[in-house]
Amino acid sequence: MKLTIYRKLMIGFGIVIFLMLIANAYVLLELQRVTGTSRTALTVDVQAIDLEKEMRTILYEEERYADRYFMAQDPAYRSVFLEYNKRFVRHLDSLSGMLSDPQERQTLDLAGQTHDQHFTSVLGDDHTPSAVNERANAIDSVRKSLDDLVSRRQHAVDASIRNLDRATERSLKVALIIAIGTLLAAIGAALIITRTITRPIGTLVAGAREIAVGSFTRIRIPSRDEIADLARAFNHMSESLDQMNKFRAEMMQHISHEIRMPLQSILSAHYLLTKKADAPVSEPQLKILNGIRENVQKIANFSNQFLDLSKSEAGMMQYNLKPVDIVAMVKPVVDDAALLAARKEITLTFVVSDIPPAFIDPDRSTEIFGNLIGNALKYTDNGGKIEVWVGPCPFGVQVVVRDTGPGISKEDLPRIFTKFYRTNTAVKGGKRGTGIGLAFVKALVEGQGGRVYANSTVGVGSTFTVEFPTHRPAKTGAT
Repeated sequence: MKLTIYRKLMIGFGIVIFLMLIANAYVLLELQRVTGTSRTALTVDVQAIDLEKEMRTILYEEERYADRYFMAQDPAYRSVFLEYNKRFVRHLDSLSGMLSDPQERQTLDLAGQTHDQHFTSVLGDDHTPSAVNERANAIDSVRKSLDDLVSRRQHAVDASIRNLDRATERSLKVALIIAIGTLLAAIGAALIITRTITRPIGTLVAGAREIAVGSFTRIRIPSRDEIADLARAFNHMSESLDQMNKFRAEMMQHISHEIRMPLQSILSAHYLLTKKADAPVSEPQLKILNGIRENVQKIANFSNQFLDLSKSEAGMMQYNLKPVDIVAMVKPVVDDAALLAARKEITLTFVVSDIPPAFIDPDRSTEIFGNLIGNALKYTDNGGKIEVWVGPCPFGVQVVVRDTGPGISKEDLPRIFTKFYRTNTAVKGGKRGTGIGLAFVKALVEGQGGRVYANSTVGVGSTFTVEFPTHRPAKTGAT
C-alpha cells in the first residue's frame, strides 16, 4: 500500500485519538469503580449507624415502659413494652444482615442474647432487688454494645473516606501519567510525520539550489508518497535541463567556431590591406580599416564571452584553482587601465593590504577584474575617480572597484547581473554594451566558489565587490 501524506496524517491523528480514548476510558472506569465501591460502603455504613441509633432510641423507650409496667402492672404498659421489644428485634435482625465483620456480628449476637434475658426478666415479674439490678445491667450492656457498634461503623466510614481519597489521588496520578504519555506519544507521532514530510522537501530545496548553480545531480527520496512523485518529476526536469544546457553549450560552441572562421578571414584581409598592399593606403582608408578591425575584435570578444557564459550556465566550465597572489594579478590590469584613465583625466588609485593567497583560476579571474575595471572606466566621466582596493574580509580576500560614475538606481541594482540587462542610466547615457559583461563576471566568480555584489547611489557612484575564499571551495567546477 502506498503510504501517502494523507494516510500518514490520518494514521498519526488516529494514533493520537486512540491513545486519548484509552486514557479517558481508563480514567472513567477507575473513577466509576472507586465511586461504586465507596458508595456501597458508605451507604451500608451510614444505614447501619442510623439503624443502631434508632435501636438505642427503641431500647430507651422499651426500658421506660418496662419500668412503668413493673411499677403499675398495667396491661397497657405491657402491650407497649412488647411492641417496642418486637421493633428492637426486627432492627436487630436487619442490622445483623448488614454486618460482615465477625467481631461485630459476635457483639451484636451478645447484645441480642442480653436483650432476650432482659425481656424474660421483665415478663417474669421478679421484684427482688437482684432482679431489678440484673435488668438494669442487661440494658446497660445492650446499650454499650450498640455504642460500640456505632463507634466501629463511624471508624469504618472514616476509613472508607480515606480509601476514597487515596483511590481518587491514585486515579488522578495514573490519569496524569497517561495524559503525559499520550501527549508525548502525540508529539512523537507529530515529529515523525513532520520529519517524513519536511526532510524530502528539504532535499528538494537543496536540489533546486544545486540546479540554480548549474549542478543537475539526481535527488533521492526514500519515501513512497506524493513527494516521491514530485522528486521523480523533479529529476526528470533536471535531466531535461541538463540536456538542454549541454545542447545549448554545444550549439554555442559550434556557432562561435563558425563565427571565428570568417572573422579570422576578415582580420587576415585587414592585415594584407594595411601591411602588404601594393599601393600605399590613404589616411581615410586606414581609418576605415582600423574601424573594421576594432568591430571584428568586439564581435570575437562577445562571442568568446557568450560561449564561456553558456558553458558556465551548463556546468561545463572548468577552473584551474590554485593559491594565487591577487595583488600581483590585479596590478597589471590596473596598470593597463591607467593609460585610458590618463586620457580621460580620471584619478585611478590602487590600495593594497596584506592578504593571504586566494584559491582562484588566474586566467578566469583576470577576465573578472578586467571587466569590472573596464566598466568603471567606461561609466566614469572625465575628471572622475576610480579606486581599486585589495584586502582581507571575513569570507577570505576581496577586491573592491569603486567609481564616481552616474550610479545605478534601486530598481536596476538587483538585476544588473542578469544576462542582456542594461540599466536605464547606461541606455540614457548612450554607453554601448552587450549586456553580458556583469553576468559573465557573476558566473566566473560563483563558479570559483566566490561571490560578487554591488552597491550604488545615483549621482554618487558605484562599488563592485568580489570575494574569494582562501581555501579550496567544497564544490566548484575546478579540475
